[in-house]
Amino acid sequence: MPVNDSYLDPKDRAYAPAKTEVVMVRRQVSIDYKKTYGGISPYINGIMGGTRARLLFTFCENAEGHDFGKVLRFQVPRTDCPECYGRTEWAALPGETRFFIDTLSTAVELAGISFKDRLPVTVAWVRAHLPDTEFTELDTLVAGMVDSDDYKKRKRGDELRPVFRDDPIANFSDVMWVLAGTPRKAFPEGYVASKHYPV
Repeated sequence: MPVNDSYLDPKDRAYAPAKTEVVMVRRQVSIDYKKTYGGISPYINGIMGGTRARLLFTFCENAEGHDFGKVLRFQVPRTDCPECYGRTEWAALPGETRFFIDTLSTAVELAGISFKDRLPVTVAWVRAHLPDTEFTELDTLVAGMVDSDDYKKRKRGDELRPVFRDDPIANFSDVMWVLAGTPRKAFPEGYVASKHYPV
């Protein structure tokens, strides 16, 4: 696996949020392998749809087999229920689902391969609420990159909407998050709104 490191100029924007003196390098790595998403492949297929993308989740209706006696819904899809160990079922999140920042942090020096050119990036745990009369919150959060020129302005409770890579790469980065109401011209480059989730 060839690796090539080079010193990153201190004027690079990746240094901006650093509170202490840091040294950064640009690391270029070349690796070739085959990857499977296994049981969560339906989720990846869903987010690869560009303007037709869907966010899928799994659920388990075996309320009697769960600790709190309720249906469990997993925004991070799980093929097996972690409480009753039964198989889960798949469904698409409705377009009226509301998404909010629950917790966020900023990656200053390190990001996944898909976001390496976007440092610093804001990563949030996103919670989803279904558009039912109880405003049901899904039982797990999903991590996602939030597009933000000023990550210091993002806060818990900000409402988000998903946007999807127009030319998908079969990666979790095929979905990104923007603030609700973001105009199309302000979407991250290469991302579009899905007809199922108006921004």
